[in-house]
Amino acid sequence: MNNLSIPTCLGGVVPPASFLLILWALLEPRCSPQTARRAAAGFLAAEGAAQWAVLALGGNLELVLTLLPLTFYLPAIVLTHLLSGLPFVPTAVSWLLALLCQHLLLTARKLLILLFSQLSGAALDWVVGGCLLLSAVVLTAVVLWSMQKPFQACAGRMDANWAPLLCLPIMLLMLHSWFLSAAVYPTVLLLLLLTALAALWALVQLMTALAEEAQARAAQLQMEALRQDYELLQKKLELGRSYRHDMRHHILALSALLQQKELDAALDYVSNWQGQLTQIESRSWCRSAAVNAVLSSYFSQAKEAGCTLEAKVSLPETFPVEELDLCVVLANALENALHACREMPEGAPRQLSLELVPAGRRLTLHVENSCSGTVELDADGFPVTRRGEGHGQGLRSIAAVAEKYHGMFRYSCSDGIFGLWVVLPDSVPEQRRIRRIPAVCTGVFLCLFLLNCMPTLALALEQIPVLGAAVRIVDLRSYSWFWGDTGLSVQYPVLDGDEEAVDQAEAARDDFIRRMEETFVRQAAQKYQGYTAGDITYEVTRDDDALFILRFSATLNAGGSVDYYQHVVLDKSTGQVLSLSDLFQPGANYIFPISREIKAQMAEQMNAGQANYFLPGGIWPEEVCFQSIDPEQDFYVDESGRLVIVFAEYEVAPGSMGTPEFTIPTEALGGLLAQSTALK
Repeated sequence: MNNLSIPTCLGGVVPPASFLLILWALLEPRCSPQTARRAAAGFLAAEGAAQWAVLALGGNLELVLTLLPLTFYLPAIVLTHLLSGLPFVPTAVSWLLALLCQHLLLTARKLLILLFSQLSGAALDWVVGGCLLLSAVVLTAVVLWSMQKPFQACAGRMDANWAPLLCLPIMLLMLHSWFLSAAVYPTVLLLLLLTALAALWALVQLMTALAEEAQARAAQLQMEALRQDYELLQKKLELGRSYRHDMRHHILALSALLQQKELDAALDYVSNWQGQLTQIESRSWCRSAAVNAVLSSYFSQAKEAGCTLEAKVSLPETFPVEELDLCVVLANALENALHACREMPEGAPRQLSLELVPAGRRLTLHVENSCSGTVELDADGFPVTRRGEGHGQGLRSIAAVAEKYHGMFRYSCSDGIFGLWVVLPDSVPEQRRIRRIPAVCTGVFLCLFLLNCMPTLALALEQIPVLGAAVRIVDLRSYSWFWGDTGLSVQYPVLDGDEEAVDQAEAARDDFIRRMEETFVRQAAQKYQGYTAGDITYEVTRDDDALFILRFSATLNAGGSVDYYQHVVLDKSTGQVLSLSDLFQPGANYIFPISREIKAQMAEQMNAGQANYFLPGGIWPEEVCFQSIDPEQDFYVDESGRLVIVFAEYEVAPGSMGTPEFTIPTEALGGLLAQSTALK
């Protein structure tokens, strides 16, 4: 395991820690604070163990940091959705903002490395780590100070304004990710930082405006509710004054009836008197003054309009929806019902019933009222009204609230009764919210893939004449994947001809491409905030009556360029893809003479000062020195019919030597060659 210095650890720990702090500050858990803290503590413990395991197994901090999006950020986002009591959109905005701040710090880290590139070793680590820690403290403090309250104030109203709140951070995250995987100038990174900071400021202003709008609407509704409550109270006070003024008359009347022993008449008088008393009583339906005012006002108006009123209201101490939204639904539903009742002909029954009760984690509202005739619907399916501007919006407002909470909204009109049903769930139901997480994550991944990977499928047909009866190339296909300067480009031929020969050639092709892709992925995983480029191509190096040879090559660049080769040698006379052992008699010890000849050529070139190889007796450790070839070493046969052994870069020599090739004279192989061989 690498020795991890304090500044090196700071560079890896500071951005994730800032991400968690911002995410926790913006989180509004649906569970108790104790449960949320336990879940967070369990997550941190599990993450610590997982990261330590990756570090212990891989022994490379760069690998740990490169895998953080999968091993740390994705689990944190999933846990946030599971704990959050907010709908999906504001929850997504919270972790997008936290991710944007984390990418700001990553960009700042890369900028600091470029700015202080004249330093090296521990000095560079300390400067970058210290500046990054200071930047994280300032950024996190400023973001929480300026964003926490506006976010919490407008979080419940984000569904209607999701586009700017989601698209802007997503686009910025993609932009930062692209530049973090590319080699750029410090000026570009500085402009990128300033752009992201300006976007954060714009998001803060937008959320502040949304919060102020929500507060203004709530204050307006509260004032309207208080006005109605005040008017109702004034009426009750007036009734109370009349009652006190007429008290002595009522007492005299009762006394007279009792003296005359008219008990039934006295009871009727008391009953009527009690009915008048109930008009000045004030009923409380719940702990919300605004909801009480709305219900009391419209119930009073219903009685004045001569409606037969039935009400069943049972509200919990805390609503599963916002008080403002509940008042909007109640006021519009009751107002529409009263309008319909007042338009009933004289003598026709006027009925109004309301049922508002909790059902599990939902509130259900059912309103029925008398209506005359049929209800005409507009193009959107809402009732048409001709009472003038401002009317006819009640059901649309109710539908908007139901849509916000992903609830149910339905109405019907039959037999002179108009019915309205509204179900308001507790924000977004938990199961539905959980089911949407994989779909949304998949959608984001596909968006990133389609927008930035840009796979190019080239169908440049390369019709080549039939090459004997063995195999031919009928098509050239390619694909590429790039993100920043990190990318992989692959070209491979589509073969046709003898089925067995094609199968063997395609197996060799696919095996080489697979090994190169795996090597590319391993190297890319080690380049945290760096880039890795890969290019896999092919060429036909020989095509005559005897042999068809394909040369596959790969160049991988991860700070330094490394070349790899693989040859496919096809014997046209047999239609077989040849391996090195096929050139010799069964059981022949061809490894020794070939290795001896290669060592002799290496020594000759080194003595002439023309090359440098890993040979015993020099400066190279014994374990890296060349001993013998592999039984199935890569090879090809040149135009003269001689065997050419090919080594990969760094296999038998330093990288400056490239990919060494050694031509083996046929006479050096003695009588080991097979009777039917491609060598001459």
